[in-house]
Amino acid sequence: MLPKQYLLLSLAEHGSALLEHRDHGGPAALYIRSLNIDGRWAVHGSLHAPLLVWDMSQASSAQAAAQTASKARGRAVQVMTRGDSSWEEGRHIRVFSTSNGAALLGHIAQGEAKARRLRLETEKLEAYCTVVRAATAAEDHAAFAAISRAAATALHAKFGGGSVSASSSWLAGKKGRAALDSVLAGEVELRGPLSIQQVVVTVEHAKEAERHRASS
Repeated sequence: MLPKQYLLLSLAEHGSALLEHRDHGGPAALYIRSLNIDGRWAVHGSLHAPLLVWDMSQASSAQAAAQTASKARGRAVQVMTRGDSSWEEGRHIRVFSTSNGAALLGHIAQGEAKARRLRLETEKLEAYCTVVRAATAAEDHAAFAAISRAAATALHAKFGGGSVSASSSWLAGKKGRAALDSVLAGEVELRGPLSIQQVVVTVEHAKEAERHRASS
């Protein structure tokens, strides 16, 4: 049975989404960003910033909202149909109302301190994912040892310390989950070569590795 379908607003030419699709391929739907209640373009909704949706019967209202957003932002905003069996109204999505009108006009500014924190945590997320992916791809012990030494040097220079195992633990823990959620919710963008999908997969692998480590 198909999940319930909703209408959402999407940025027709979101820069990061286009780059990820170009560099990593696969279905374009993997990279779609939709408008959330903070006026940001997000991969998915969260408790604090659910995606804005319209019922399928509200097509004219959704189209009017897209036109308002396009005019205010100076970029083409389109209406699209999406559904996900994991969505819960009030948690991952919120039905649009007039109180959400400001989200159509632009994103709500973050405080300076929060913006700095999000950027630092995202830099860690990308760096630790890169380290874990490289270590996982090592063909033998010698290659793994070389990667571990290089990672320790690079992480010490950037963050004051770190290792392959510490990177995996961070990704699998609360800080890693929070950093990933911030990216998926559109609060901050990735700046490195990894796509969102690659980061998601790496975090899941790190979680699995930590579960295996804990049970052994």
